[in-house]
Amino acid sequence: MAIVKMKKVGLIALQSEKESVVKRLQKFGGLHIINLEEQICDIKFKDLLVDGEIDKLNQLEAELSQVKYAYDFITKYDKEKKKMFEQKLQVSEKEYNENLNEKQKRDDIYEQCRSIDAKFSELRNAETKISNLIQQLIPWKSMNAELENLKNTRNANIVLGYLLTKYVEEFKDAVYHSDAEVHIEEISRDKENTFIFLIYHKSEDDKISTIQKQFGWSKVTFSDLTGTPAENISKLNSDIDQLGNVKVELAAQAEKLVEHKDFVKVSYDILSNERDKSAVVRSFAKTEKSFMLYGWVPEKQTAALTSAMEEITDKFWIQYEDPDKDEEFPVLLDNPMIVKPLEMITEQYSLPNSRALDPNLIMAPFFVMFFGMMVSDAGYGIVLAISTAIALLVLKPQGGMGKMLGLLCLGGISTFIWGAMFGGWFGVNLRPLWFNPLDNPLKMLIFVLILGVIQLYVGIGLQAYKNIRVGKYLDALFDQGFWYIFLTGLMMMALPQFAVIGKFMAIGGAVGLIATQGRSEKGIIKKLINGVLSLYNVTGFLGDVLSYSRLFALGLATGVIGTVVNAMSSMLGGSFFGNILMVFFMIFGHTFNIAINVLGAYVHSSRLQYVEFFGKFFEGDGKPFVPFRTLSKYTK
Repeated sequence: MAIVKMKKVGLIALQSEKESVVKRLQKFGGLHIINLEEQICDIKFKDLLVDGEIDKLNQLEAELSQVKYAYDFITKYDKEKKKMFEQKLQVSEKEYNENLNEKQKRDDIYEQCRSIDAKFSELRNAETKISNLIQQLIPWKSMNAELENLKNTRNANIVLGYLLTKYVEEFKDAVYHSDAEVHIEEISRDKENTFIFLIYHKSEDDKISTIQKQFGWSKVTFSDLTGTPAENISKLNSDIDQLGNVKVELAAQAEKLVEHKDFVKVSYDILSNERDKSAVVRSFAKTEKSFMLYGWVPEKQTAALTSAMEEITDKFWIQYEDPDKDEEFPVLLDNPMIVKPLEMITEQYSLPNSRALDPNLIMAPFFVMFFGMMVSDAGYGIVLAISTAIALLVLKPQGGMGKMLGLLCLGGISTFIWGAMFGGWFGVNLRPLWFNPLDNPLKMLIFVLILGVIQLYVGIGLQAYKNIRVGKYLDALFDQGFWYIFLTGLMMMALPQFAVIGKFMAIGGAVGLIATQGRSEKGIIKKLINGVLSLYNVTGFLGDVLSYSRLFALGLATGVIGTVVNAMSSMLGGSFFGNILMVFFMIFGHTFNIAINVLGAYVHSSRLQYVEFFGKFFEGDGKPFVPFRTLSKYTK
């Protein structure tokens, strides 16, 4: 339950040694650097800022963008099956420097990717254009006339067009009743439109145009085409086939670039770290011959930081200070290995304030226990624990994925324990080590509510501890102590053998709360009113306790669904194919049940921590400790 103690560090070194210092600090990987541009507000000192390198930074950003583009392009044509967890590439310092200096090779790969991609884009546009033209020609393919001959003559207009089929007869009637000399020929119809060929004398143009507008006529032209529509469709389909062949050739060229994939991956990590080194310099202050940085370092690493600097130079000044009394510092959590997976639960909510408590060590047993109770099937627990343990051992994932698998492994162990206690084994109710919740639901409900009371009491106790730690002893007594007495008394009153004692405790606690909860108000009346109103908070406490009934509900749901899966599977058996189908359905059903209930257990266990438990004491909005270090996505 520890937030790492931090020291504020100031460092001054020579400009001539800045590159080697930055490189060593990145390798050290334990210094959170403060941006001095945001800290120095006095305009007199603005000349100390910013220690530029902006051109170099922009160049690295541009190179990195090109490398990312090349990698994304290459991976589209990589036929090797992508693994969920790829092994990182081993890169020596010599290989690092060699890759860094191969800018021309990176540029060549990028240009090849860009060129092939541009050609693909041109082909797609051409293919789309041809396909659209084919779609325009298809309604006219039965027409034997050559398109280049469908032009107006000296005395006649020749027009192709279409209108909605529902208006065709009305259109024809209107044309015939206009006494115009017109030849109308229907060429084809589709679901909505009828495609029509018109020939009429030029003198009738005004009449025909008016009628066309009246019925929503759409004119069609093929001014650049020669030959019949059918001949054009055939030629255009041939053109599409040729474009397809060109695309195959381009794809083959793209596949050849896959051989550079590892080079590009290494380049990405190297340029990312070079970019970070160049960017961090923007946080420094400078003079003509020196530069200065400020930051935070874990107290236990101060000696290591000094030693790291001594390895590269003896011309530096470094100073460590404790943070000021009310000064916030970046938060780094330090918990036992078994608790570390639970840190992600807190981080998803909010990091604790740097002056607050790290709740993870206290929260961990509750979260894991609640997770197991919600799934509560020993068979599911075995599957979950073993599968995640194998993934952790074989894949060795880092970061958030590693924490998630670790959390699920702990949840699987807890699920196995509670499943055995309640007698659930893959939806089959065997003899429980304790009792079966389906046979005794009231006992289960009382049990989970007791667990809820215990966790809420722990939360209240942590708030009392916080008050005591900063010397607020009376606040701990008035705001937590009296609530303990009052709530405990109320619960004891429900037990006949403790009813009398409970009544006196409840009365005593209530009197204490009435007398103290309005102490910040002015005037005796306001103090008493606020004290009396504070007793209403008991309803909030009872609501929090009832929230833990979800442990009971989700645990029952897992068992019931598992039982239904088994029952439905058994109905399919009896024949050879029926037995195969039964096994398939059983595997699918139990896999689905595990997945949906593990998700539910994760969500609802987290919710109990965030709303009920953290609400009693937690102070969030902590800023994370972000050390300047070597980061790698593809290499190690």
